[in-house]
Amino acid sequence: MASLLQLLLSLLALATGLVSAFPQPFKLTGPATFTHDPAIIYNPKSDFYYVFSTHGGVSRSHELLGPWEAIGQYLPTGCSIITSNGGHCDLWAPDVHFINGQYTLYYANSAFGTQDSVIGVATSPTMEYGSWTDHGAVFSSTAGDRFNAIDANLISFNGTLLLTFGSFFADIFQFPLAPSGLAPLTNPPVLTPLAFNSTPPQSEEGAFVYKPNSQDWYYLFYSSGVCCAFVAGSLPAPGDEYKLFVGRSRSPMGPFVDKNGTPLTQTGGTEILASHDNIYAPGGVSLMWDPKSRRDVIAYHWRPLNNIQGDSNSMLGLNFVDFSSGWPVLVD
Repeated sequence: MASLLQLLLSLLALATGLVSAFPQPFKLTGPATFTHDPAIIYNPKSDFYYVFSTHGGVSRSHELLGPWEAIGQYLPTGCSIITSNGGHCDLWAPDVHFINGQYTLYYANSAFGTQDSVIGVATSPTMEYGSWTDHGAVFSSTAGDRFNAIDANLISFNGTLLLTFGSFFADIFQFPLAPSGLAPLTNPPVLTPLAFNSTPPQSEEGAFVYKPNSQDWYYLFYSSGVCCAFVAGSLPAPGDEYKLFVGRSRSPMGPFVDKNGTPLTQTGGTEILASHDNIYAPGGVSLMWDPKSRRDVIAYHWRPLNNIQGDSNSMLGLNFVDFSSGWPVLVD
């Protein structure tokens, strides 16, 4: 009887561990907690946190938990690059950093399932509404290329600006930028492959290279799986939806490996966040060091499983990240 009780307790502990494998996102307040592919950044002069989103929206708050308020579009009159696939400007996957004394925002313009894509760039002294100057295209792709010019991410390393991008078509690449951050360092740019996923569904995208202050490692975060256009009652096979992975390297230029030592260029990747409880298809990641809490913060989007509405109710998820083990762990 004691052995049976011990077995039941062990199974209960295991089940509890599985349920609590990932933390709940912070409970946020305010009317502007809807987002997709959130790029989070803090402006110390205005004391605002900003979140930039796919489709061009911006929200801000004085505190991480809110209240979050919408402040319009970062390019309210549209972008200066129009792809031929639709003749439109639909801003995707922004990435925002403070470089050269100003805020620099990278965005993409594309359409689902195509490689007719362009990465553009805009700058602002403050990030306030109406303050952005669009500088147009940085890099583009067309059908047949081995890359897709979407989901840009910037990191500075030893005085060199590195732009990581891609791809939905399974590959993530990187190339150096000119010191201005507005163009590649060389023409054509020299591309370095950072990650490749050979297992279906192959989509691997939304890379974010991040070095926490507490570590000598650089971490490549990315999303993989089916990202969008979910229909209640007709969801992807369990496990095929969006989730977050990571690899690490001593250099932001790689090579990156996962926790098992498998290179990310050989379908490696350590899962750090997946669907759990009512949190469905988390992805679209960015990170920042928060000077108020003095902790690393991760931002991502997710859908409520009990209220799937395609992409219309994609929610902002925020958590702290613990790097003390050498690998990122999301925490409350």
